[in-house]
Amino acid sequence: MRRATGKKISISSLGILFALSLAFWVGGCAPKKAPERTPQMAYEEALRLLERKKYERSAEAFRQFKEDFPLSTYTPLAELRLADSLYFQKEYAEAIVQYEDFKKLHPIHPEVPYAINQVGMCHFKQMLSIDRDQTVTEKALEQFRYVVENFPQSKYASEAKTRMQICQRQLADHEFYVGHFYYRKGHYKAALGRFEGILKKYPDVGLERKINPLLATCREKIAKEEKKRKEKEEKEAKKKKK
Repeated sequence: MRRATGKKISISSLGILFALSLAFWVGGCAPKKAPERTPQMAYEEALRLLERKKYERSAEAFRQFKEDFPLSTYTPLAELRLADSLYFQKEYAEAIVQYEDFKKLHPIHPEVPYAINQVGMCHFKQMLSIDRDQTVTEKALEQFRYVVENFPQSKYASEAKTRMQICQRQLADHEFYVGHFYYRKGHYKAALGRFEGILKKYPDVGLERKINPLLATCREKIAKEEKKRKEKEEKEAKKKKK
């Protein structure tokens, strides 16, 4: 009787061990659950695309981030990096919209000076030659001036100041181009107005040597024209008296 009981216990123990082994094997072979994708992970993935110059893909990734994590602490940076992705794609108009939205949504964010500087750069990159319309040059100058005047301690202020000087020279050269056109056509009053405006509005661009001789000639020509006009008027007045 004792031998029979011992045999039953042995078989039962083997069954338990087999069941435990099977459970362990099944558990070990079961697929592991992927870790949950955090905002930090998503942001860093998108940022890597930007750093690798995959600008179109990074723009898509940052847009998706904004949809997936609208309230994350990384969201402001994702909005800014979306604008950067567009900027590097030369999608300047859309980039400006994104930078401006960032400024409105996060007015006290430490990256606001950068966003303003980048709006200036979007305009700066679209500047045309001096014989063309200079609206974008004026807009770029406005943004760079804002950075210099309102964020003088910012690391972007020095660069913005340099860009300001480039924009001012561009605008002055444009005015000189127009003024010289009037000068060559003999429209001395119009030319004089342009030349005087350059010296008043852009005194530090270094065009004085080119402008001063032309100013003297314009004034001389205008004086002669004025003298002729007066002489003609006097002659006509004498004729009427006769």
